[in-house]
Amino acid sequence: MSKVFGILFYILSGFFVYMVCVLAFVNETTIAKWVIVAGFTLPALIFLFIGLAVNRFRRWQRDAGVVLLSGAGFTSFLIFTFVCIFMTDEFKQMMKPDTLTFFNSYVSGCIFILGVVTLGITLLKTEKKTAEQGSSCNSRGCVPSV
Repeated sequence: MSKVFGILFYILSGFFVYMVCVLAFVNETTIAKWVIVAGFTLPALIFLFIGLAVNRFRRWQRDAGVVLLSGAGFTSFLIFTFVCIFMTDEFKQMMKPDTLTFFNSYVSGCIFILGVVTLGITLLKTEKKTAEQGSSCNSRGCVPSV
């Protein structure tokens, strides 16, 4: 049952990571924008910490890396979908010209998503290295090193 609750909190954290990545595209003044981003980062970290605590911080680097990559990946997929939709003439005619002016800070949004992806990949790679160093495997199986 604890695994189910842990996964539930990981999903909630991934949702807030997605929201943070989307909000990085907001075209606001620098201070206001990053206050909004920080405001949504807090619940993402809280839910991630609760999920890690429920799972007793076992393989925390892998779990945190997967949550970060999932949130950033979903945001990237959403952006790709909108780009494809806006390439059609029919959709352009249905939309008002100033529909996406609130979300047009493309440089900071892309840099932020790349940062989240880099952090997620780094966590996954460091977890893999620690797992390899922490056990020795032979033909009879793997045992933790002392």
